[in-house]
Formats: sequence, structure tokens, C-alpha cells
Amino acid sequence: MFTLAQIEEAHSNVESGKGFPEFAKTIRELGVKSLETFVEDGSTNYLGDDDYKVSSTQKYAPLLIYGIPNPEKFLADLRNHQQGGTDFFQFCKDCADSGVYKWIVDIDAKTCTYYTETGAVVFEEQIPI
Repeated sequence: MFTLAQIEEAHSNVESGKGFPEFAKTIRELGVKSLETFVEDGSTNYLGDDDYKVSSTQKYAPLLIYGIPNPEKFLADLRNHQQGGTDFFQFCKDCADSGVYKWIVDIDAKTCTYYTETGAVVFEEQIPI
């Protein structure tokens, strides 16, 4: 099974959202089936077969998640991030400002879904893995 050290090594090569597809491909090869990232502190759960799970610790001081989702602002910020305009922390701040609480990447389905704290979907997209 994969380790947090292997995942962190793969993530160290990602400077912006532009590098995410390659990261997803690498962790898929390690056996990661899905990941769940929390905007509040940047922590992530990585899930594999047979309920295998490793978790990263918080990456920064907690952010306040804006209570009212703003899908239009979020989509603009997401596109900017995917084009290399922001790093992970700035993207998380942008997510918080748009009401995004977490995102879940389903490696097999090749989707990334962004959620509010109440579980409402803000946006879902296909990821090119």
C-alpha cells in the first residue's frame, strides 16, 4: 500500500493546479482510489482498497469558510489555478471565499467534486488522468 511519504513526494512536484493531472496519475499508480481535501486547513485523506487510509496533517492556520457559495467566483478562481495562476494555499483561500468546504477526487471515475459544508455540490469536473 501507499504511504504518506510517497504521496508527499509526488505532491512536491506540483506548483499549481496545472500539475494536478500528473499528480493524480502518479498517486493512482500508487493505489490511491480517492482523496478528500479540506479547505479549512489543507488536510487530506487518501483512500485505497479495503478501507486503507492515510491522512496528511493541517497545512496552514484554519481559514474561515464563507457561508454562501459563489459558484461563479469559484469557477473563475479554479480556472486561474488550473492555468498556473495560484499555488495550493491561494487556491484554498479562494475556495474558502467562495464557500467551498472540501473537494473529493474519485480517481477511478476521473472526477473532482467541490462541496459546501452542508454537502451541496458547488461544481464537478472531469479530470484528465
